[in-house]
Amino acid sequence: MKKLLLVLAIITSLTTNAQWKLGYYVDEFGDKTEESFMRMRALGTFTNSATQNSKCIYDFLDSGNTMELYVREYGNSMATEIKATFETVKIKTPSGEIKLIKNVFFSKSGILLFHKDTYAQIKSILMEEGRYVMVFNRSGKYSNSSYKVIFNIE
Repeated sequence: MKKLLLVLAIITSLTTNAQWKLGYYVDEFGDKTEESFMRMRALGTFTNSATQNSKCIYDFLDSGNTMELYVREYGNSMATEIKATFETVKIKTPSGEIKLIKNVFFSKSGILLFHKDTYAQIKSILMEEGRYVMVFNRSGKYSNSSYKVIFNIE
């Protein structure tokens, strides 16, 4: 029984710590290409006028010149909105510094996009090993939402 609990504890710790993994794009037939990207899944929460601290899954995809953050409210529904917005992202680094990235594009379909200057900024921030906390808001026409994701980089 102790061995089973140890194995479960190890599996649980692996799933709660987000880690970058290598992925490959596929062609129109579904076959893997040589073009690769880095991906990471992290858990967090979101709050809006209808809910507080509900489950949210965050999928990071780094293609080498852009980083996309797919925001999945309740763990499965993309954080869609009537129109795209530009938001400020705050990141607390493992050393406790608070970093700001301004004018990050948040698409209507629920993808936070770091491109060009904002990509360079997030890449320079995520260099340190340890625990990160990222928070950002979405200013919608009818309501506002806030998002929080916690992840470790080792």
